[in-house]
Parts: sequence; structure tokens; C-alpha cells
Amino acid sequence: MSASHDRVLAALELREPDRVPTLDVMEEYSNIYEILGKKPLPLGFLFSHQYTGKVVNKVAPLINKLRIFDSEMDKFSYDRTAAAIKMGYDSAWVMHVPIWRVRDSKTAVDVYGRYYDFNIDKKGNLVTPMYKGGLITSPSDWDDWDKRGIFDLPGRANAVFSRIQKDFGDQIFIFGSFLYGLFENCWQPLGFDRFSIAVRKDSDFIRRMIKFYENHYCLMLEAWADAGLPGVVYSDDMAYHSGPMLNPRLMEQFYGDALRRITETAHKLGMKILVHSCGNVYKLLNWFADCGFDGVHALEPTAGVELGTAKEMVGDRLCLVGNIDITHILVNARKEEVFEAVRASIKAAGQGGGYIAAPTNSHEDMGISQLRWMIEAVRKFGSYPLSEEDC
Repeated sequence: MSASHDRVLAALELREPDRVPTLDVMEEYSNIYEILGKKPLPLGFLFSHQYTGKVVNKVAPLINKLRIFDSEMDKFSYDRTAAAIKMGYDSAWVMHVPIWRVRDSKTAVDVYGRYYDFNIDKKGNLVTPMYKGGLITSPSDWDDWDKRGIFDLPGRANAVFSRIQKDFGDQIFIFGSFLYGLFENCWQPLGFDRFSIAVRKDSDFIRRMIKFYENHYCLMLEAWADAGLPGVVYSDDMAYHSGPMLNPRLMEQFYGDALRRITETAHKLGMKILVHSCGNVYKLLNWFADCGFDGVHALEPTAGVELGTAKEMVGDRLCLVGNIDITHILVNARKEEVFEAVRASIKAAGQGGGYIAAPTNSHEDMGISQLRWMIEAVRKFGSYPLSEEDC
């Protein structure tokens, strides 16, 4: 086991490692290929140009039949892991998301029942599509939905992560992940209005959906464990900047048992499991611990989450992961600002262990220099025992 594995495990188990570990959450094509010195396929140009876009419209069925997007996702997950190693991270949150199908040059659908607009970044890369709404309007729609794409996911994940773990697993702690979590997979295909009504008036339908995705997630855990992964990120945005999207009492009522089964399954398979949720999650932190998660990410400072407060609330129950700002600090801040932000985060959450330094999310405007400074700052300020000045 590498030093990186040792320090990540120590932090997740709320012990003091040799130093604060780091987690890479980067999922942006332009940055990853810049780090590797590679050029991505010009898919953004093909989909956005007025002439080639017309060709895409005509050949969309063939693109889907040949699973071209899925193959690109397989390669991307491999490359983003290689990029994390090249940057010097201790761990990487590796998304593998072969779920989208092309409608035309402007829009896509996914295997769960959402529709999206294609999204082009400033450098012309085709990036994660932008969710626009759901295609499921009733229980019968969901019953009739073609779920073969969902059933394919565990097998494909096993193949892709087996290769990633074989080639990189002795160098970096890999957290496997995919989209989406149980909450998002219930409300987004319906739309939040329909979902909210169904919670009150057709709870049996919502519970059927939850059970389906609970079973599906446990199959994904089996696939990741068989591939040899040591960790998982359960990604499921459950909060706005103002607080939870659904009353915490209802979250427990509908999702508590399912999440406990997911965390118990991960642990029985020998894996650690983090929960990721954007937004202000103060009112969910103790519930995350009750559900059995080992740690929590993102702890957004722009949503009002302060690391020191989170440490006081659940620092003895959850490893805290993230809190490094992606709106300025990791975008265009000076080196001194990045160093000070990292030092402050370690001071707020690092004492006694149980903190992993990381950006709060992935963002196309994050700078490679700022990310390197973040890692450098962790190495400067994060060695245990932490200095009295910093803590």
C-alpha cells in the first residue's frame, strides 16, 4: 500500500496521517488534456458548427448504436486518473458516466429519463450536458421506460475500473463514481414539481423508484469492488444554497434505509464511501453520519458552509472533504491567496485528522496553476503534527 493510500485511509478513519491528503475532483476535458499534453476529439466543433451539426442530426442513431459517446467516456475516465497522478494528488474521484444518447446536435437524453442541452466550453470542448428537464410524467411512463442502458452500467464500470485500478491503483487512492444518486434519480426524470406532488400523493411510486435505484447502486458497488477499488463517492445533490431541497425528516423517511444499505454494502465489500452534495448541508450532516458514510464533500463556502462549524458538528463522525473555493481561489487567485485559503482550511478542520483537502467541485475555469499551488500549500502546511500557529 502506498503512502497516499495510508494517508487517505487514516483521514477517512478520523486518524492523523503523516499529512493532510488531497483529492482530485477535476472532470473538465480542457484542463485534463492540458495536464497530459493531449488534444481531445473536436466534438464541440462537430456539434456546434452549422454544417457539421446537420450531419450529426442525420447520423445521431448511428452514434448511439456504435456507443461512440460511451467509448469516449471510457477513455476519459482513464485519462483523468492519469492526470490526477501527474498533478500529484493522493486520491481521485473518478467519474465514469456512459449514460447519454444523442438526440441531435443540440440535445441529448440519458438512460434514466432526462433531457439535456449539449454544452460547449470556452475552448470548444463538448463537456457535461446541461440538465433541462425530465421525460417521465407518470408511473406508467417510468414502468415503460427502456432500462437496458441502466442494466448495462455495472458491467461496463467493472471493465473500465478494472483497467484503471490495474494501471494506477498502486499510485493513487481511487474513488469510483457515476451519476446519479437516488434522490436525483427520483426527482430529475420527473421534474421537481411532479416529484413533490408524488411524494405527497403517490408515495408508493416514489418508493418503487427508490428501491429500483437502491438495488442498482448495490450492483454498481459489487462491480467496483470486483475491480479492486478502495473507495466510492456517492454523488447526489440534496441541498440548495439555502439548505436541503427536501425536508430532512422526509429525506430520512424515504431515503434513510436505502442509503444505510448502500453504505453497509460498500463496507462489507471493503470500500470506504463518501457522500457528495452541493449546497448548504448543515441540516444533513448528522444524517449523513447516521446513514453510515465515512466522509462528506463538498462543504461549499459559497453556500455558507464553514469548515470549523462542520468540524464541531460532525468532526468526530465524518471525514470532511473539500471547502476550497472554485469561484475565485482556484480560478484566478494569486499564489499567496491560494496558500492562505489552504492554510485556513487545514487550521479549521485538520486537527486530529479527518480532513482531506479538495476543491468543492469541478469547474472549467479552474486554473492548473492554482490547483498546483493548492497541492503545494497542503504539503507546506499539512504535515502532522500540525503546528500550533496553524491550529
